[in-house]
Amino acid sequence: MSGWLAAQLPRVLAADPVVHGFVSAFEEIADSVRDRIDSVEHQLDVGLASPEMLHFLASWLGLELEPTDPPEYQRELVREVGQLLGWRGTRYGIEGLLTAATGSRVLVSDGGGVYGQHDDIPPPDPTVTVRLDHTGQLTERQVHGILEAELPLGAELRLDVRFPARGEAGSGGGRTRGSGGATGGGAGGR
Repeated sequence: MSGWLAAQLPRVLAADPVVHGFVSAFEEIADSVRDRIDSVEHQLDVGLASPEMLHFLASWLGLELEPTDPPEYQRELVREVGQLLGWRGTRYGIEGLLTAATGSRVLVSDGGGVYGQHDDIPPPDPTVTVRLDHTGQLTERQVHGILEAELPLGAELRLDVRFPARGEAGSGGGRTRGSGGATGGGAGGR
């Protein structure tokens, strides 16, 4: 008997070929489970995870990865969204998410603010303006999907893309009513 589990059998049982076969089967199963457990830390590392595990990790973050996107783009997107999870729905979080998804410079502005007791408070403005240089690998529709999932309910979106992709009309600052809040996918249509 050569296996680690069979070596632990009492001598009388180790000599029995039926017991040996039975224990060898358990040993084979245990080895595969131990191998999977030993590699779990590598599967949770975005830089080392298998493509299947990367898609699973992305789903934890609310991302839908496109199988046609380059693997390094997918890994970087999951890494960035994971780091921005605590900032989700904020200006900083939206800018970081869109920068990771598009590779573009992003500026988000809204009418919100912090005001002191004696400050003049401007009238409410639910408009959130998002300015991008370009949409990268995404379409404007996909960018809208991301923003609708990330913006607070009731926010009105104004998307300005400086250099629209060929074949797209360009938003020219079109408005879309936000619908998301903290639910939905971080990369929407990705």
